[in-house]
Amino acid sequence: MDSLIKLFVVMLVLSNAPFVSSSKQLMPEICDNGLDDDNDGQIDLNDDDCYCEPLEELSLIPNPSFEDQDCCPEGHSSLDCATGWIQASEGTTDYFHACDYDGTDIFDLPQPIPDGEGFLGLIDGSFTGSLIPGLKEYAGACLLSPTKPDIQYRLEFYTGFLNRTTSPDIEIALFGTTDCANLPFGIGDKSFGCPANSPDWIQLGSVNISGENQWKKSLFKFRTPLEITAIAIGPGCSLRSSTNNTYHFLDHLVLKENTNFDLGIKATGQPCTNNLTFEIRPLEDYQYQWYKNGVAILQATSNSLQNPPGPGQYQVRLENSEGCKISATYTYAPPSQFVKASETICAGESYKFNQQSLSQAGMYMDTFKTVNFCDSIVELELLVSQAVESSISTKIFPGESFQIGDDAISRAGEHIRTLPSISGCDSTIYLQLAFYAVYIPNAFSPNDDYINDVFAVYGDSDVKEISSLSVFDRWGGLVYEGKALKANEGWDGTINGKAAPPGIYVYTLAVLTTDDKEQVLNGWVTLVR
Repeated sequence: MDSLIKLFVVMLVLSNAPFVSSSKQLMPEICDNGLDDDNDGQIDLNDDDCYCEPLEELSLIPNPSFEDQDCCPEGHSSLDCATGWIQASEGTTDYFHACDYDGTDIFDLPQPIPDGEGFLGLIDGSFTGSLIPGLKEYAGACLLSPTKPDIQYRLEFYTGFLNRTTSPDIEIALFGTTDCANLPFGIGDKSFGCPANSPDWIQLGSVNISGENQWKKSLFKFRTPLEITAIAIGPGCSLRSSTNNTYHFLDHLVLKENTNFDLGIKATGQPCTNNLTFEIRPLEDYQYQWYKNGVAILQATSNSLQNPPGPGQYQVRLENSEGCKISATYTYAPPSQFVKASETICAGESYKFNQQSLSQAGMYMDTFKTVNFCDSIVELELLVSQAVESSISTKIFPGESFQIGDDAISRAGEHIRTLPSISGCDSTIYLQLAFYAVYIPNAFSPNDDYINDVFAVYGDSDVKEISSLSVFDRWGGLVYEGKALKANEGWDGTINGKAAPPGIYVYTLAVLTTDDKEQVLNGWVTLVR
C-alpha cells in the first residue's frame, strides 16, 4: 500500500512539472556571419530580423521626374496632370509626357530626356503681343516632409536648352514657403513675377546655367531658418532684357539633405580584372559589412570591396550606436568572355575538356571560371581524324570561321582539306559551308520613329529563337535581359522604364537555330539618341 502511495505522488509531481523540449533552443538571427542562426531558411539580410532603414533617402519633392500622372497632357498648361505638382503662378508651365503631348511637334527636343518620359517647359518673361517681361512661369509642390532649420540641403536638377536664341543663359531659382496654402501665388496678375515678391515666400537658392541643344545638370546648396513645407521652382527674379520669348525645360528635381547624396555603391576599374573595386562613400562613426545576394561576405568590413566575388546583388550595411542602414542594391553581371577552340584527335583517342572526356567529333561548349570569378565560355570544335575521306556540312554565323586543323574557313561553299595529324591519321575532308542568316545591328536609336527603335537580332528561317539576350553597361551592370525572343524583340533602350543614356553597351546572346544548335555571340552596340 505504501508503495502505491509513493508511486501516485511521483506521478502527480511529474504531471505538474513544466514541459521541456528536447530540441535545442534556437538562436536569434545574427546578420553578418553568413549562417542561418534561427533555422528559418533565411540567411542574414534575407531574414526579416535583419531589416535596416534605407541609407539614401528619397527626394523631398514628390514625383521628382514627372513620371507619375493623374492624366496625360493634351496640350500646353497641363501641369496638374503630373501627380503632386501644382501650377504655382498665373503664368502656366507646360507639362510634357510621351503618353500623349511630348512637344516634338513644336521643338527639336534635346536628347536623351534625363529621367523617364516626363518633363516641364517654362517661359522667363513673355514678349508676345502685350509684352509682359514680368510674366514668369513656376511649378510648385508640397514637400513630402518639411525642411529642418539650419540643415544644409541640396537641390540637383536638369535644365534643357534649345538653340541659343530660344534658350539663352538662365537663372533657375528655388523658392520656399511655410504653408502649402500659399500655392498658387499672384493669381490674376500675370506681371506678378517671382514668388519672392510676396511676403509669404523666400528665395532658397539659385544657379546660372547655360547650354545649347542639350540637358545640363546643376545643383546648389542652401540653409533656411524656417520649416519649409512647399516650394516653387522657375526663373530667377531679374527681368529679362531680350525681346523674344525664352523657353527652357526642367527634369529630375531631387531635394534632400546634402549628406544624403552620393551614398550608393560605385564601381571603379574593369570587370574580370584584379583592379575592380566597389566602394561606398565613407561616413563617420559607422561600421560596414558587405553582402552578396543578402549573405554577408566575411571580413568585408571596410567602405570598399576589392575583387568582388562574382556576379550578384551587392549591398552594404552600415551600423552605429543609433542603429543600421542599408544601401541600395548594386547589380554586378560581368560580361562573359567567349573563346572558340578547335582540336583534332585520331579515332580511338579522347580529349579532356573541363570535366568531360570527349572521343566523338562535334561542337562542345562549357563554362570555365577565371580567377576573377568571371565566366569564360569555351566553344570547342572537336574533330576525329581517320585515314578515310569524310564529309562535313555545317553552317556558321557571319564573321565566324570553321576550323579544320590550322585552317580557318570563313567563305561559304565547298572546301577540300587534307588534315595532317601528329598521330599520323591524315584525313581528306570535304566541307560544305554555309552561313546562318543572322543580322546583329551595331547601333540603334530608340526615339519612337519606328525605325531601328529596338536592339534586336534578325534572321531568316534558320533562326528558331533568340534563347537569351543580355545587355550590360561599361561597368558590367545588367541593363536588360530577355529570354526566348522572337524576331524584332529586344531591348527598347530603357532601364527600369527610363531612357538609358547614349553610349556603348556590351551584349551576350544565345541564338537557337532550326537545327537545334545554340550559338553564343558577344559584341557591342551603340545607343544613339
